[in-house]
Amino acid sequence: MAGISFGQDEDGEQTFQVMGYIQAQSGVFVPLGLDGIFDSDRAFQDHSMTAWEKRGDNFAYDSPCDPAVNPTASCVPVDHGGRAGDPSMFRTTLQIEADWAPLEWLNVHAVFRGVRALALAQDYWAQPPRYYDVDDRSQWVLDNRYNEFDLREFYLDIYSADWLSFRIGRQQVTWGETGQYRLLDVINPVDNSWHFGPLESFRDTRIPLWIAKALVEFPSIEHSLELVWVPGIDRPEDSVTVPLTFAGAWGLPPSNTPSPYRIEYKNFMYPSRGMPESMRGGFRWKGNIGSRSTYSLVYYYTHQLSPPVPVYYDLKACEVEGQVIDGCFDSNNMETLYLDFPRQHILGFTADVTFDNPIGVVAKIEAAWEPDRTFPRISNTPYSTIDESHSVPGQRYRFNVVQKDAISYAVVLMRPTMIRWLNPTQNFLFVLQWMHTIIPDIDHIEAADLINIPGFNEYTIKTHSWKIIAALRTSYFHGFLAPKVVMAYVHPESGFVTGSINLRIFSHWRVQLAVTDFFGSDPYKGVGLFRDKDEINLRIRYQF
Repeated sequence: MAGISFGQDEDGEQTFQVMGYIQAQSGVFVPLGLDGIFDSDRAFQDHSMTAWEKRGDNFAYDSPCDPAVNPTASCVPVDHGGRAGDPSMFRTTLQIEADWAPLEWLNVHAVFRGVRALALAQDYWAQPPRYYDVDDRSQWVLDNRYNEFDLREFYLDIYSADWLSFRIGRQQVTWGETGQYRLLDVINPVDNSWHFGPLESFRDTRIPLWIAKALVEFPSIEHSLELVWVPGIDRPEDSVTVPLTFAGAWGLPPSNTPSPYRIEYKNFMYPSRGMPESMRGGFRWKGNIGSRSTYSLVYYYTHQLSPPVPVYYDLKACEVEGQVIDGCFDSNNMETLYLDFPRQHILGFTADVTFDNPIGVVAKIEAAWEPDRTFPRISNTPYSTIDESHSVPGQRYRFNVVQKDAISYAVVLMRPTMIRWLNPTQNFLFVLQWMHTIIPDIDHIEAADLINIPGFNEYTIKTHSWKIIAALRTSYFHGFLAPKVVMAYVHPESGFVTGSINLRIFSHWRVQLAVTDFFGSDPYKGVGLFRDKDEINLRIRYQF
């Protein structure tokens, strides 16, 4: 963005600059063909929400049900896409960035973002915290998730010395080297409720926080120490990743809770605002090893940003003609389900190595160890116990959640390559990414009882899980035309392919057209939860 500058200092440097963009982005759902790899009847066929009643381990295919209308039924969604032509999103954005350098040692940065969007038919399937009639759900999503009027970033850069600087204010802090996997990019939560996360810039989906950051540099050894403290003064709901149950078009389908419970209210136990027990902090030690490699060591103490973990629930008191009966509770009606964001340590390292010709590859590795990750149990678990510490004995039941070690690592290889018969003037950039997660010491009971997402009993954890992403991009006519292809595969059998074309029109206009095809035979494996979300998406941006 070129920006608009006002004022100069004595050396002719700009002291105040404003830049930004106006953008319209919309998409429609379309049934594409990759599902035909697993089931030929699904290729190019319309998808709509289809759910079957589950009895034991089997589907009752003669008993279709609607989990949005009847949340107490044992409905297991198998399709949750939109009909061809249904809008997947419509979002208009105004973003303005400003930088002001009133003093040599001080810089002020601010980002404002205003968003207006349309309600979508798919928000019928949204799952707000409080039970709403289906007709009210789309309005709840529009009011609480899609529209925005926010000072996203506002911070001061203070350069105290050549070796010491501070950044204080509402900001994003990015750690890690492997991009899409975000193993150590754990400081800011994200909001993916308005579109599929990997298709958007992390800069747009991260939720900025009020943070104090200090950078201490050691030039003689080419190292630096970065210290981060998050005081927890943001709105509590902004301090964690937005649950994907909150939206319909790009949210999760209604969970397949095979129980008679109707949950009237989900109490998300967000970190307490401004309290010492909710503060977060950590450090990154980063340096060079020779001229072709860098590394970093990271530690961060935070909350488990996603998913929230059910910890206990309250049964609804019995009522007769509107009168509460003392000591009586409805065993089929859950008044409140409490979901927590547990505390968590994260330790990790990164390395970046450049291999010169003839290999000509940049290799990045990133690893994270979560020694205390908390996993929810299946929703019909027999391991819940009465919480006698509660003021009303017998009303509250506590889940016995489990903490397990989780170790993840990712490797990224990047190589620019000339393919002259395809592009005689510009390189192609090949990117290959691999991620592997290990949860050791899972016994046979935990393998069937612990899940990745609360309520999705089919989505059990595995000792080993892995995924791979490949990307290829180039540009033509001095950047006027920039095609890109990304392919992702999540073991055992799900993934997506997205192809996009970016057009640069004069200095200020940018147009992107993208087509994305999801695939997967099992909606409860990997990105199979999105397998019916094939989409064509158009974005038009004017930059100033």
